[in-house]
This record gives sequence, structure tokens and C-alpha cells, in this order.
Amino acid sequence: MIRYLIKNNVKLMARSKTNILIIVIAPLILIALLSSAFKDMMERYEGSDIVAGYRVEGDVPDELIEAFVDGASENGFTLREFATGDPEDILKDNDIGGFVIFEKDSYKLYQSSDYKEEGKILEYFVNAFYENTAETALSMASGGMAGGAEADSIDLRVEHPDYMKSIDSTDYYGIIEIVYFGWCAIVCGAGIFMSEKKYRIRKKYQVSNLNEFQLYLAKFIPIVVAVFLGIGLAGVLSVVLFGVHYGNILYTLLIILFSVAAASAFGLMVYNIFDNIVVTIIAVFAAVWFAGFFGGSFETYMYSVHPMEVKLASPIYHINRSLVELSCMGHSDYISSACFYSIAIIVVCSIVAVIAGTLRKRGKA
Repeated sequence: MIRYLIKNNVKLMARSKTNILIIVIAPLILIALLSSAFKDMMERYEGSDIVAGYRVEGDVPDELIEAFVDGASENGFTLREFATGDPEDILKDNDIGGFVIFEKDSYKLYQSSDYKEEGKILEYFVNAFYENTAETALSMASGGMAGGAEADSIDLRVEHPDYMKSIDSTDYYGIIEIVYFGWCAIVCGAGIFMSEKKYRIRKKYQVSNLNEFQLYLAKFIPIVVAVFLGIGLAGVLSVVLFGVHYGNILYTLLIILFSVAAASAFGLMVYNIFDNIVVTIIAVFAAVWFAGFFGGSFETYMYSVHPMEVKLASPIYHINRSLVELSCMGHSDYISSACFYSIAIIVVCSIVAVIAGTLRKRGKA
């Protein structure tokens, strides 16, 4: 019986070809737009060192400045110290991308209008220096940072320069947008839900011997298969059209499959709770947008200045980072966390979806 339902749901989804085409075409459009928009910034970072100036004013710990200078040097920045002079004049007269003034409990950052990409990268670096650190190697008095940070102590651990030399904007967004639209999997299931409402199929289920878990699987499996094939086709087209390079194919397919399954389980959970496809799509899209925002779907996670704790809370970050590192380095420490995070979502969301469906069925009995 369940095989019949799976087959029937596949047919229902096939009738809504537009929903499936969205999963295929929309990622390709975003790949083209975002890879082009970020191309210059990422190429400039790869091509040469970024020159920036700095000055120390007030009682700033020497360890702080030494750590910043050493870290900047290791990550492709050429720093020049200017003891005096107006920052804006220094930017104009010395052809540098940015200028940082370190004060006792704060910093001020100036960016050049002629070297916007370099200035932006310097901004990310300085913010990451203060905010994206886990442990303390340097002590600093607690206080508000001019750049928005507030810290008792800091330790230089900037993640984005490590990978920028190995991946360009096309490869990055060619991978990232496939993941992002895979998380919009519930769209492909709209045909099933609408048909259930239109033809009152649920009432027929109530007199069958199928339990709620079987009914759940009858929707879950077709959605996972359809979305996986859809974004798989989008991935192949991205390789053909844009020359996107993927890493280890086996690991890549496994991570994407778990990702799609997690997205499908999450979408079905939301639908079983609200029992309304419009509300479900809005809620899922909102959640996916926020997870993608902090996970690097729009702004590259290498440049992102969000706290590391916020990034790690996003399942999309683990998936994105594992796939990007597989592409540019051939290995990643995030493969396990990406898979485990997805599996946890599948299990938890499936349980909640089945419970919600059971309670609704009892309420209507």
C-alpha cells in the first residue's frame, strides 16, 4: 500500500512541473548574479596583497598590536604604520585600501573610495579579529568597540583568508546556491498537499490501515527524490554553464542528500503543524533565509563577521563549509558535523511531524 502511495504522490508532484523547475532554474540565476557581483573582490584578494595603514593611539596593549600585525602578515595583508597625519589624506596620498586607528578600548576604521574591495576585506578582517575568536591569548579591558564588538579578551583566529586563495566566486556560489535551494524542498511537495485538500484524500486515509508514519514516508520519500534529482540537475548544469568545480563526488552527493532529506523533514513538520501550504512556505522560506544568511548563502562565510557561535547554529553553514572545503582543499573537518546535523534534523522533525499528524487525525475523528 505504501508503495502505491509513493507512486501516486510522485505523479501528483509531476503535475506541478513549475515547482520542480524552480529548484533547477533559480539556483542557476543566483549563481550567475552573485558570482559576478563578488568576482572582483575575490579575485583582488587572490591576486595580490592588500595594503593597509594603521596607527596606535592611547594605552593599547603591545600584545594586541603584535598579534594583529603578525596575523595580518600571515593572511596576505601588507601593513604600514603612520604615526601622524589625517587618515583620509593618508588614504588618498598612499594608495592604500584602508586605515585602522587602535585606541584603548576601541578602533576606528577608514576605507578608501578608490579601493572599495580592499577596504571591505580589511573591515571583515578587523571585525573578525575582535569578534570571531574563541579563546583568549591577549587580555583587553571590557568595553564597547567602535566596530560593534564588546570583549573581555581576544585571540586572533580569522577563518576567511585560509580559503580565499583556493576558491573563486563562481565555484563558491555554484556550490552554495545549490544547497540553499535544496532547503526550499517543500515547494516541490505543494502538488501533493493541494491535491489532498482538493480531493479530500485524507478522509480516505482515515479508513485505511495505514499509520501516520507510513503516510509521512509516502510524502517524505517522493519529495527527497524529486528535490535531490532537481538540484542534482542544477549542479550538472552549473558545471556545464559556469565551470563550477566540485570536490570529492561521493562525499558531495552524500552531504547534499542528507541536506535535502533534512530540508524535506523540516518542511513536512511545519506543514503538519500548520496544515496550510501557504503558511508553511512562508515559514520555511523565512527560516531558510535566516539560516542561509548566517550560513554564507549570500555573503561568503569566509568574509562574514557574524560570531562563530551564530554560524555554527546554522545547519547550512556546516553543509556549505564542508562542500566548499571539499572543492578547494579536497578535505574538510565539517563533513561529519554536516551529516550529523542533517540526520538530527531528519529524526527530530520526522518525530514531530508524525505526532502532529496523529493529533490532528484524532481531533478530526
